[in-house]
Amino acid sequence: MISICLPIYNFDITELAEELLKQAMEFNISVEILAFDDASLSYYKKRNSKISVNSNVHYLEFDHNLGRSKIRNRLADFAQGNWLLFLDCDMMPELPNFLNSYNSVIDQANVICGGTSYGPKPFKSELLLRWRYGVYRESRNAIRRQVRPYASFLSGNFMIRKDVFNAIRFNETISGYGHEDTLFGLDLKKHKVSILHIQNPCIHLGIEPCFDYLVKTEQGIINLVRLLRIVPEQKQDLRKNIRLLRYYCALRNIGMGYPLRWIFRVFNPLIRRLLCSSRPSILLFDLYKLGMIAQLFKKVNLSNYK
Repeated sequence: MISICLPIYNFDITELAEELLKQAMEFNISVEILAFDDASLSYYKKRNSKISVNSNVHYLEFDHNLGRSKIRNRLADFAQGNWLLFLDCDMMPELPNFLNSYNSVIDQANVICGGTSYGPKPFKSELLLRWRYGVYRESRNAIRRQVRPYASFLSGNFMIRKDVFNAIRFNETISGYGHEDTLFGLDLKKHKVSILHIQNPCIHLGIEPCFDYLVKTEQGIINLVRLLRIVPEQKQDLRKNIRLLRYYCALRNIGMGYPLRWIFRVFNPLIRRLLCSSRPSILLFDLYKLGMIAQLFKKVNLSNYK
């Protein structure tokens, strides 16, 4: 049996659950759906609780927000299947044979990753930055992802053997948004867990408005710097896997640390306005993130990091 694990936070998953149950019935695949709400607003709780009428769905609400790592671990604790399929709540299978595509390769690796795709270009300019970043940086076909299988790991759409997951689990010291999947990918590599990337994407529906996405990006960079302290023995792998960290180290080595911090302090308001315009630049977004990581390195005294 496949346990489909859905961590929920402020998103309506009723359509997703219905689609998964429909596919499971069509292809005669034994599944259970575990949908755990991580302290969402009451509107979403009321909407999502309706799926519990199905006997194959186990819906649970938490009164306090656990965070992205803890909620996934709790889902695994309750799962009864030998395989765990983790999907973010704002995902939707792109293909009508999504479940069957996973089921058909279930014995080929211990971790199977389906990938992420994005819908048409949004009309609202405030959504363009997140959409552009997703299209140009996150949406990759299986062949490209398999070249660097651990670095390409994303937690929004993947399946894993339960015993393998229990041997690794998500690191609960990583809280807030960002890079819990980076650390999980490194742990998979450390334990030499086999990964297969397949072309079985989910469409990412939850595209945040620009300023909300910038806040999440800043949280993610804070988590990245935190990772360097939590797992110092893996800092070389972090630098290899994370383009932002690799570029920052290269720029700092040629004396660009201070200029990056200066640009971030002085031009931060202007850069944010340009990023939230109708023509956001991914390169400018990279510069924004480089400036922020330069600031954080100075604040937490990581000047000796190489």
